Amino acid sequence: MPAKPTGKVKVYRISQRQKNGDIYILERKSIYSPEKKCNLSLGTHLIGVIRKGETEITPTRPKRPSKTKNSQDNVSKDHLAKSAELNKNHQEKNEKCKNEVQSEDSEAQNFLVLAKRNRIGMMKIVDHIGKISGIDDAIYRSTDIGCAQKIISIARYFLCTNGQSISRIENWQYKHPLPYEFGLSENICHDLFHRIGLEESISQNFFIQRSNSIKDKKSIAYDSTTLSTYSKNIIDARYGYNKERNGLKTVKLLTLYSIDNKVPLAFYKQPGNIPDVISIKNALKQLEVIDVENVEIVTDNGYYSASNICEILLSGFNFITLIKNNLKWVRNEIDKNRDKLNSIDAICPFDTAITGTTVKVIHNFYRKEKVEGEENSKKAEVYLHIYYNERKKLDDKDQFYNELCELKKYLEEETVSIDNLEKDDLKKIVKFLDIKEDDKKVVVKYKQEECKKEFMYHGFFVLISNSEGSTFKCLEKYRKREMIESSFKYFKNNVGDKKTHVWSSDTLQGRFFVQFVALCYYEFILNKIDEIKNKLYIKEEGEDDSILKTKLKLKSWLENKSIIDILEWFDTIECVDISSPLKKKRWNTELLKTDKMLLQKLGVELEN
Repeated sequence: MPAKPTGKVKVYRISQRQKNGDIYILERKSIYSPEKKCNLSLGTHLIGVIRKGETEITPTRPKRPSKTKNSQDNVSKDHLAKSAELNKNHQEKNEKCKNEVQSEDSEAQNFLVLAKRNRIGMMKIVDHIGKISGIDDAIYRSTDIGCAQKIISIARYFLCTNGQSISRIENWQYKHPLPYEFGLSENICHDLFHRIGLEESISQNFFIQRSNSIKDKKSIAYDSTTLSTYSKNIIDARYGYNKERNGLKTVKLLTLYSIDNKVPLAFYKQPGNIPDVISIKNALKQLEVIDVENVEIVTDNGYYSASNICEILLSGFNFITLIKNNLKWVRNEIDKNRDKLNSIDAICPFDTAITGTTVKVIHNFYRKEKVEGEENSKKAEVYLHIYYNERKKLDDKDQFYNELCELKKYLEEETVSIDNLEKDDLKKIVKFLDIKEDDKKVVVKYKQEECKKEFMYHGFFVLISNSEGSTFKCLEKYRKREMIESSFKYFKNNVGDKKTHVWSSDTLQGRFFVQFVALCYYEFILNKIDEIKNKLYIKEEGEDDSILKTKLKLKSWLENKSIIDILEWFDTIECVDISSPLKKKRWNTELLKTDKMLLQKLGVELEN
């Protein structure tokens, strides 16, 4: 049988530990309620505290009595009557004053102003660039307006803040007007990345729109970079070749880049352990999707293989690629043309440290994986451009020595495992090192003859092409490919920060896309600034010496500033907008002559 309720108030103590280590002792009163069938709390009050490091309770002081109550008990009835009369008079006066103040406040409210202040300089430039470049229009054509505005806003944030964390966008947008006016938070950005990762059509439609808006796409550079991650949820992250050499898993980002227009066209990601040499097929398919035909694909030697050349030839594309000079048929051509490279006529006109010559060869290229019902080989006449650089010879020799010395030292250690070595290292060991073992230790010696043969090809590099027959035009086109390296450098150091920053594969795809849009902004601004710099030293008709002086001063300033430096410089321009029932006023931060000139050259107008 359950005990019957007694109706008595229970008093008990409880202790609460505080963050500073003190323990509060509380006294709580409760009574059992038969109706609700539970204990009801009647109140809790603090009775003491045990200080940190002590064991005894320090009691708290009792609550002080109310002064007002004590004073009222001692006041006489006559005094209360007088006080009541005085209070009545005070109330009448207060009511009168209150009415007068309210009347004055109502008149003053007519003169209150509404004011706002925004940073407009940098945002006006970026907004103008988005319009004239066609980037914004391509985004709006690729998805709904809400999603498009978010993509543009976050891309501009990445560009203008030099790749700051997305968590800071919430405060940053208060002073910087963005297309998406409803406010962006970290969660909204994450949801957007996830949506873009799931909806591949957004990315592909943007690539197509950008490709269609660009004319004269004669040469396309193709290259890759890696981004590191700690995430265990990104299934694309795998151990492979890590360009940062930080020992982390990586995701590979491959980009197609229009060399002539200096414009990024498309990208796609793949697992970090996929070698560059086997990724050319997807690049060719991506080019077909974005309607790119009859172009020249430019790659480095990481993408060369007979199978890849066969794929490119069968797809109908032209190509220029750096080929390894350790191939037997390539070394045969080098040996045949050594004398030509010593001629003064072979000196490169734009780099006198290099000499070059070109030969035509007919070579068979085979697919590595044969496809039934399709052509699996291609016999083609190609141009083999052979170059020699004396400085490169010294660098190659130093690198060769260092690599062999490291391998020799590694093998001479007591406990080593050859299984940890890469395939290229194993090939070098077999070709250039002689290993002997006895009871005491491992003896490693260099193969002198093989090393001497290798020295003979130091300083040489070879380009192969099926379209470009001019020796130094081919070299010039290949060197233009290096701009994609600077593009990757900006992407990783400024926009991407060398890390993925997200924890799932789909979200990563979406973030890559928004960062790619920011890269498009960056490249267009960079090209526009370069175009302006190249014209600033020219004195146009009707210009006086003072204008030319300002132009030269602007050119000198631009030469020493990066794109982010220029944008941050103009971020100091603020617009103050004040309005009242009687008048409206607006003003902007004052500008220097050089600032006005650059904005004019860019085509940016600031409203006054």
